[in-house]
Amino acid sequence: MKKLLLLLPFIFAGQQALALSAQDETNYKQHYAEQVKPLVVKKLSAERPEMTAQAVKAEADFFVLKMAGCQLEGLSNLPDTYRDKAILPVANGEDVEATTRALNTQIKQDVDSGKLNKDKAMTMLQGAQQAVQVCLNSRS
Repeated sequence: MKKLLLLLPFIFAGQQALALSAQDETNYKQHYAEQVKPLVVKKLSAERPEMTAQAVKAEADFFVLKMAGCQLEGLSNLPDTYRDKAILPVANGEDVEATTRALNTQIKQDVDSGKLNKDKAMTMLQGAQQAVQVCLNSRS
């Protein structure tokens, strides 16, 4: 029992090392929003031509921040290896689309090599997508 108690600080330290930092999460949301906003502005402008440029910008700002938070929430449900591969590059300013392609490639390689079961991969990805959708639908 005494040995177990001595190990507790190391166990907690190890868990904290695996967790994303608050700064990583903030950076992810910022870089995600910066990259996605032009697409949202373009789409809103095309779909709602009656909106002023200021209204489009305000709605786009709100929506991309919501999307960034929800995307982060969904990706946080992935196993650590995939979560970090999906979040950390974007948090460091890398391209969202390229990061997504790299993650999909890694998952496919892991399935093809037998490292990851295909059903588990599908469940993992569907769970992340569902978390994003629930988040988007639940926040106002």
